[in-house]
Amino acid sequence: MNDLLGQMIGWLPMLGRPQVLLQLALVALAVAVSRLVGRRCGPAGRSGVLELGATGVVGGLGWGLLTIARQPTALAVLLITLVASLQVSELVLHRAERWLPEDQIQPLRHLLIRPFLLAGLLWTLIEQLDTRAELALIPLGRWMGASVNVGDMTRLVVVLYLLLVASGPPSLGVAWLLKRCFALERVSARAIGLMVRYAVISLGTVALLETIGFNSTALLAIAGGLSVGLGFGIKEVFGNFVSGLWLLFEGSLRPGDIIALDGDFCEVRRLGLRATRLWRDRDNAELVIPNQTFFNSSTVEFSVGRTRFLTQIAISVDAGQPAGTILALLEEIAAAVPGVESHPPPKAYLQGVGDRGGDYVVKFWIHSPFANRRICSAVVAAAMERFRELGISLPFPHLIVERARDPSSEPPSPEPPG
Repeated sequence: MNDLLGQMIGWLPMLGRPQVLLQLALVALAVAVSRLVGRRCGPAGRSGVLELGATGVVGGLGWGLLTIARQPTALAVLLITLVASLQVSELVLHRAERWLPEDQIQPLRHLLIRPFLLAGLLWTLIEQLDTRAELALIPLGRWMGASVNVGDMTRLVVVLYLLLVASGPPSLGVAWLLKRCFALERVSARAIGLMVRYAVISLGTVALLETIGFNSTALLAIAGGLSVGLGFGIKEVFGNFVSGLWLLFEGSLRPGDIIALDGDFCEVRRLGLRATRLWRDRDNAELVIPNQTFFNSSTVEFSVGRTRFLTQIAISVDAGQPAGTILALLEEIAAAVPGVESHPPPKAYLQGVGDRGGDYVVKFWIHSPFANRRICSAVVAAAMERFRELGISLPFPHLIVERARDPSSEPPSPEPPG
């Protein structure tokens, strides 16, 4: 490790040379001009083309001037090529937004394209500053019974990164194949694809460590330590992970479903391996709920495609009114409110007679659970207004306060005549 640090410190004087600083200034000028041109333009696609053109013009002019002045240009050409490649990738991704969803565009940008370009830049710079073959032989010490050098560690990091990033599309392909061959539901096939992906990552990591020379006994000891950690420290995380896989495999909870959570209706936006993201209509909030919440407790769910929801309101009316008249009136009032489904029509019931009078309930169907509060409020308001017009009273609790009398303060009652 000390040899590697010494080698990197030795690069610093080379980066501080006037020729290198002049090339870096040229690249900074090209980036600044392209950004200025892009900000003055409107649409994103057009600004990207103009930014690429400005980078090419400024970089070409700068390269010509450095060549005429007999100055080195290799670093400037390399960095200008990197900037232009990033701008071209942004143009391609902007066009790809027409047929790819946003949740796939971002991983392509941040996990594949930009890391690949930056790794290529670093690879080329190392060759210009030093010899890659000699740098790879610098030892880093002994880890788990194996002598590890810079080349081994670089290969380990690169292969692990490729396993994490590149195993996604093959797992989706396996999920699609299983869905076509065995007629599985989409969420079940996705769960199997995820399990295949994690199996590939695990087996690939073990095989890579064995290739480098890591001691298998040490690997088993680490696996045992992780199992103890799962039992004590991160059992909740592991439980949520297993619950997420089971929910995906079973298909009991899918994106787009509407569930009732603590008296509020929420839409399932994304079912992850650790937690589920819900959208709550009441305050436009996004909730992150651990998967074990749905796995260990009962949940009221309205599946995707179910467009109707049965709801009800309760209202008390003066007991002196005929029950048949009130039932028909409540059904008529509810049917006239916008948002209440006409088929099947609203239905009213007499629940009983209480302290406030007759207790009635009217049940009706609406188009969405998220409209429940608004439509129920409209039905209650319409019923109160109609009853007021017809002179039907809505009873309410009465509080009667009686003043207590002190017997000692009262005059004595006269005795009856003897």
